[in-house]
Amino acid sequence: MTETISKSLGTRVRRIRQERGLTLKQIEAKVGVSATHISEIERGNTSPTIGALERIADALGVLPSYLIDIPPLPEMRVQHPEDRRGLAMWGGAIQLDPLTDRLAHSEMSLFIATIQANGQVDGDPGHDGEEFCYVLEGILEVVVNGSSYLLRRGDTIHFKAVQSHRIRNLAPTPCRTLWACRPRLFI
Repeated sequence: MTETISKSLGTRVRRIRQERGLTLKQIEAKVGVSATHISEIERGNTSPTIGALERIADALGVLPSYLIDIPPLPEMRVQHPEDRRGLAMWGGAIQLDPLTDRLAHSEMSLFIATIQANGQVDGDPGHDGEEFCYVLEGILEVVVNGSSYLLRRGDTIHFKAVQSHRIRNLAPTPCRTLWACRPRLFI
């Protein structure tokens, strides 16, 4: 592998691992490769064997080819509402409706998140990238690094996602929000 491919591979492994909330030690247990070696792969300092690459991909829930060569994003994607599949998460407290194609190889995700009355998404310890939220309707509390921000219709918040964060609907009615996340979430 060339240096460029090694770094690209490492970046993808780290991004997917972090998006799935997995630690290096958890991948080590699933793959049988030391956490130190996985860290070296993620930094692009070394290349995995084909067997290790297959096991890492399996532990991350992706095809090995996805780690090596992500096809370029088409110049344009059109997605119709009937083609979208929503996803209920956190025990039904939130409904995610992707606006970007799950199969497109984009670096970002856009989705409508509907947080049920008094619903809450527990704290995320933080991950690489950034998040942006626009409140379409309702009242939303966003807590970033322990600081609380109250958002109403038309308000936005944009933050580095490496900070711990959580959201909570403070109203007795659903809160609808538009989110943009980078890197892309696998939803």
